[in-house]
Amino acid sequence: MTMTDGAPDPIEIVEVEPRLIAMVRKTVALNDMRQAQVEARALLAATLEAAEVEAGGTLTIWRPPHAGMMDYAPGIFVPEGFSVSGAVSLFTLPPGRAAHLRMSGSYTGLPDAWRRLFAGIEDRGLALAGTNWEVYASPEIGGADLYALLA
Repeated sequence: MTMTDGAPDPIEIVEVEPRLIAMVRKTVALNDMRQAQVEARALLAATLEAAEVEAGGTLTIWRPPHAGMMDYAPGIFVPEGFSVSGAVSLFTLPPGRAAHLRMSGSYTGLPDAWRRLFAGIEDRGLALAGTNWEVYASPEIGGADLYALLA
């Protein structure tokens, strides 16, 4: 996470455009998220290679946990639709206003970054729509852009 003089990264309200992704959506226990991520990434890579689709950046979409289970969907941006089957599906990220926070550094900082983003939303009196996503920087750079769609 980037800190300047002890102040957390700024939270911005941004307009997001619809973007097409290929994803593997599962409902997983919170402790199983890492394994679900690894399995989904391998399946997505194989599917995109077989379809000869140029992949974009990686992301994960999620909805707030309920009873210890998370609606969780690792994905990858794709430039256009293609034939999918099995566990891989296409989804368009919805357009609208979203709260955004850029986090740099290790992915171990994600839980704290999400807490800061949600606290900033609450401080501003804004309502959540329930769809959240994190777009990952390259492994060499680290970090992620966090988005929470606003109602």
